Amino acid sequence: MDKINIGDILDFSTEKSARKGIFKEGRLDTGLLLYTPGQTTPDHKHSDIDEVFYVISGEGTITINNEEMLLKEKDIIFSPNGETHGFNNTSSSNWVVLQIKINTSQKD
Repeated sequence: MDKINIGDILDFSTEKSARKGIFKEGRLDTGLLLYTPGQTTPDHKHSDIDEVFYVISGEGTITINNEEMLLKEKDIIFSPNGETHGFNNTSSSNWVVLQIKINTSQKD
């Protein structure tokens, strides 16, 4: 069993948003999405990945299928495969989002 302290892997980039992998096993892939103020991830979609996003700290907006909503600390949202989604840190502080991905096309 592996244990990771989130604080130990927070490494924000001033150039672009970053993803820090945590655990990857079989169909499961977890990581942190790290955004400084103003950083974004453009709208995109995955045909074979379901994703859950949980906000650890900060706030920003997620756009899912052209619908924008504010996500703040302790909010959680599910984005099934095929949905378009993107992120924007609209706040003046860093935004940390836990990303949990399940590959739906991969066999166990």
